[in-house]
Amino acid sequence: MNFWETVDSEREYKNLSRKELAYRANFSLTSLSTGIKRNSVPAADVALRIAKVLGVSVEYLLTGVEPEASPRRTMPDVMQKYQKHRLLIDELDSLPPNVQESIGNMIREVKQACTESA
Repeated sequence: MNFWETVDSEREYKNLSRKELAYRANFSLTSLSTGIKRNSVPAADVALRIAKVLGVSVEYLLTGVEPEASPRRTMPDVMQKYQKHRLLIDELDSLPPNVQESIGNMIREVKQACTESA
């Protein structure tokens, strides 16, 4: 994955539009689009601002892997799980908060029961 693919994956994971990312990182949408089109890595200060908005390191945006000291998982792990459960997540998000909480409690109880029986 290249820099911009990683940025887009993180941006989508955080439910940000490209326009919102550009605004929060104080980076023009035109420059962002040009960088994507040319597949060019932005200047270090811009990459750092983008990383801060996304809550990841610049190293992660460049390589797709966090430094070893970081507990964060690699992009493929996160994205595979997200893609696998995306429809379920969307359906859960559409439910009222009290129903979401009940479902969360039910999942935790099932998980605990499975752990105890193993």
